[in-house]
Amino acid sequence: MGTEELIARVIAAVDARRDEIVDIGRAIWAQPEIGFREFRTAALVADRMRALGLEPREGLAITGVRADMELGVPGPTVAILGELDGLPVPDHPAADPATGVAHACGHHAQVAQMLGVATALRAAAIEGHLAGRVAFIAVPAEEYVDLAWRTEQARAGRIEFLGGKPELLRLGVFDDVDMAMYIHASSDPDDRRLSVPAGSTGFVVKRSRFLGRAAHAAAAPDQGINALHAASLALTAMGMQRETFRDEDGVRVHSILTRGGDAVNVVPAEARLETQIRALSVGAMQDAIGAVDRSLRAGASALGAAVEIETLPGYLPLVQDPVMQRRFGRVARAVVGEEGWTTRPAFKASTDAGDLSQVLHLLHPSTGGFGGTIHGASFHVVDETAAYLDPTKALAGTVVDLLADDAAGAREVLAAAAPRMAKGDYLSFVRGLASVERFEG
Repeated sequence: MGTEELIARVIAAVDARRDEIVDIGRAIWAQPEIGFREFRTAALVADRMRALGLEPREGLAITGVRADMELGVPGPTVAILGELDGLPVPDHPAADPATGVAHACGHHAQVAQMLGVATALRAAAIEGHLAGRVAFIAVPAEEYVDLAWRTEQARAGRIEFLGGKPELLRLGVFDDVDMAMYIHASSDPDDRRLSVPAGSTGFVVKRSRFLGRAAHAAAAPDQGINALHAASLALTAMGMQRETFRDEDGVRVHSILTRGGDAVNVVPAEARLETQIRALSVGAMQDAIGAVDRSLRAGASALGAAVEIETLPGYLPLVQDPVMQRRFGRVARAVVGEEGWTTRPAFKASTDAGDLSQVLHLLHPSTGGFGGTIHGASFHVVDETAAYLDPTKALAGTVVDLLADDAAGAREVLAAAAPRMAKGDYLSFVRGLASVERFEG
């Protein structure tokens, strides 16, 4: 049986199970959970895997789930991923009333697509025509939120990294995976029905604590050291760095003030900032980190305050695999037509898929079918075919394209280029980003 016929069979299998795939997406949308605590969603995934005759491994990085579909002939391993978590958007109409968490990033659709691919491959009965293995991996905690709780879990030894894919990488869940794919939601009309962005930024987090000296704000301000003013000067210095960043590096520096004092008539003895530093390459990210560190120290120095700077590794920049993109694009155009397919510039947000893309071959396209503002209260599904079914067809068809003909497509991917980092180098690099510094101004 030829590759095109096999692709047509899995696409037809998706259409035949439309209601089942959409119902999974609706069910997960209705029960959003925060990262590393997606217990109900993980249980749903494991139950569906078992119903397909797969044997899930559960509890990976607390809530992750993996099940493998063996295809009968040795060959490469292709992973299809789905992210389990929502994020806090309390004013979203579908937010959990107790936690304020909502699926305002579309991860519920990814899980439906992942399970839809497994369902279609099983229903099409094409295992004997493909070489290798498909790993279905439900990943926790893509959203970099809830940092206080996650830091506590890290200190207790339950996790090391604060994002799900870096933690699964550390634990060895991807050690036998050659390449991975999954699709992210987009509400940007320019993305059309299916698209591939050129990449995305990586980031690190700076948590800075400015320490001054309290005094009466009116009677004796000269006796105090104003930590809030030191933080404000640091923010100003960061702002003045912006014109030094190259446009093509996609640098973004954004901060919030998380503490500014305790009483208005007391000179603030402590102020705190949380800052994210993003860039499209590791080198540009490191340059921007240096600029922010200098700004933080400058604010403290100007006021004679001290500053403690804690650096938390975030995610690395996303690099799309060009061979996978070409092969996916061919299948995607067959699903949505030429008018429904495009490529896009790199996006300025970040994802822990970037970490995966540094150590294995990865493709992370986007899909339409959503409206409103991503990460906002208006985000919602507007077209279930585009949100759930088109991406499932494109992913399932690309799995066939990669693993048919003795996995000729996957072997082309592997032969084209090696990943940028070995796993050990990756772990050393990310761990090296973490630091705590105290600067006396």
